Amino acid sequence: MVLAVFSLLPLIALVVRGFVETEGGRLVLTFSAVKTVMSQSGYWFAAWNTVVVSIGSMILAAVIGVILAWCLVRTNVPFARLLEQLATMPIFIPPFIGAFAWVLIGAPRIGLFNLPTRGLGLGEPLDIYTYTGLIWTIGIYIAPYVMMIVASALRNMDPSLEEAAQVAGLSRVRTMFQITLPVVAPSILSGSVLAFVISIGLFGTPVLLGMTKEIYLVTARIYLELQQFPPSFGIVAVLAIYLMVLSVIANLLQSWALRGRSFVTVTGKGFRPRIIQLATGRYVVAGIIWLYLLLTVVGPIIIIIAASVSTYTWSGRFTWNNIAFLWESEDVRSTLWNSLFITILAASATTILGLIVSWITARTRMRGRQFLEHVVLLPMSVPSLAFALGVSFFWLWFPWSVYGTVWIIIIGLIGRYISYSVRSITSSLIQIHPELEESARISGFGWGSTMWRVTLPLVLPAIISSWVMVYSIFISELSMVLPLYTTSSRTLSILSFDTWAVGEFSLVASLSLLQLLLGVGVMWFVTHITKQRQIAAT
Repeated sequence: MVLAVFSLLPLIALVVRGFVETEGGRLVLTFSAVKTVMSQSGYWFAAWNTVVVSIGSMILAAVIGVILAWCLVRTNVPFARLLEQLATMPIFIPPFIGAFAWVLIGAPRIGLFNLPTRGLGLGEPLDIYTYTGLIWTIGIYIAPYVMMIVASALRNMDPSLEEAAQVAGLSRVRTMFQITLPVVAPSILSGSVLAFVISIGLFGTPVLLGMTKEIYLVTARIYLELQQFPPSFGIVAVLAIYLMVLSVIANLLQSWALRGRSFVTVTGKGFRPRIIQLATGRYVVAGIIWLYLLLTVVGPIIIIIAASVSTYTWSGRFTWNNIAFLWESEDVRSTLWNSLFITILAASATTILGLIVSWITARTRMRGRQFLEHVVLLPMSVPSLAFALGVSFFWLWFPWSVYGTVWIIIIGLIGRYISYSVRSITSSLIQIHPELEESARISGFGWGSTMWRVTLPLVLPAIISSWVMVYSIFISELSMVLPLYTTSSRTLSILSFDTWAVGEFSLVASLSLLQLLLGVGVMWFVTHITKQRQIAAT
């Protein structure tokens, strides 16, 4: 029941809200919002822009992700393990901050790249406020999702297939295109669909980069509709349903493409992935991977730090006022408190509920446990902004009012991201044979003692990983918070967005720096403490 309220009912409320209006205190069935959206070209352009940008970003992410995975898993590139860990870092850069960094790099008037070229009379060759800029910025930051999925598949691929192809006379390139890529095609497809679903639901990047030249995506249109007074919630709901439909279509196409085909490559026969020797070329490959890290992590962070200590963007004059603003401003203090309260509470509740659901689905024969898992995983395929709108509609109708408080944001975050915890903890739980728990019970342990002294210690690393993962998402979440916050429940991400809207770029840089420190700092601290405990235990 609790999970239905958190995860399922907001989606039902979203769909219903698109077809009802309130008249005289009663809900009336109407198609006026649907007719409005269908009859105005602006909404069709937004849908078209969303599809074009999302497909472009998906293709770019797939190309980068597959190349990274193949180079890091199947070649002798130096420091492959370290580079693979670093290549996942762009995931932990919030989309809004990543987009803001690229504004400072590639904006026509203030972009760092354009300043010297304009001084030399060469104009402004880089313009991030374009379709290409949108696709580039979104694609490079979601590429690690594809990389991680494909890298896992490459590690599980039997190398005898490639060896047989080369014995038959195929070159390395033909082997890769005719054997390797087709075998890992399901993983490439899964990663691509995930990248597409993430792209259509992004809010910060399309607003920062698209609205300047009126390239509106659906999420930007929803934001504009919410700024109207009074906002048309029917139109907002229909636009959010657009996003859900696009997500469903992408997942259905994936299922259709894989239907009736077998991609089994893991058998009982043991094997190790075959490493391709690149000779001196491995240093070139390592250089390309470092270039990717420079463009997505190192460069943006350096630029944000430089901008945060500038009087205004690239003025050449420096000041600590923007950094001092972080502890002198009452706005920063209140939003920082809200962010930490919401993030820590929501991350802890999400992890606890994720553990309960994982245990029920993996360790019990309870009737309806499969349905429970489907309910929890359903929001995973729905863009954050659409889900947040469903949460707001549902709790506006609910007699127990939490709307306007931090609790509705916490409830929304739990419902949207509990699937992440379930996936993470379940994958660890199913690796532990039940005979360990059965042995404890035979020895006289009760259910509680078995859980506390056997099960929880064994899955503790997965529980901690789950908490860190959702914490890093929640601390900078913008799409989920935007439709749910009020003046008293503003978070740091909302304050950054509002500060960007008034053109205070140096203050936005200092706020972005604070969010990065809160995200990466806590992640490093928890990981460090965990390793210390593991070392002490051994």
